[in-house]
Amino acid sequence: MSKDEINGKEKGDDVANSKMASKVDISERQRQTLIEVVDDIAGEEVKKVTLVLLNADEETTDEEISEKLDMRLNQVRKSLYKLYDLQLATFRRIRDKSTGWFVYFWTLHPERIDTFVEKKQLEVLEKLQTRLIYEESNMFFTCDNPDCPRVTFQNAMDNNFECETCKG
Repeated sequence: MSKDEINGKEKGDDVANSKMASKVDISERQRQTLIEVVDDIAGEEVKKVTLVLLNADEETTDEEISEKLDMRLNQVRKSLYKLYDLQLATFRRIRDKSTGWFVYFWTLHPERIDTFVEKKQLEVLEKLQTRLIYEESNMFFTCDNPDCPRVTFQNAMDNNFECETCKG
């Protein structure tokens, strides 16, 4: 069984008639968070693609997005794959029976933004906890020169408590 059949499409269905509804109701806070997070993590181009998908009432093809944004198709696809990698968008593909090419229908999942943000916050928290353990378990020495880095006790001892940078 093909992916298209699993998604409820029979082989040879007309691509033009294969769009499914995709609009999901989200709060204004989730909408703003989605836009800000995508802009911060993936950049302006991905943000523009996200806005097109966010405002679409149904699945959207990469070609349609390219036309709406007057952006090169390969840039749109690159942006869509970034959203896919962030697990904020999914796609399904249908073979166009007239050309034999696959047409990709993209859907944004803005409802996943809260989970995405929580996951990123946990990653940052883990890094901070690891850093805190390192800071608490080491003794650090600094030079009188504020431009010189601080060093651990072991490094300071290895250098006879002289600064490696300024030799002070």
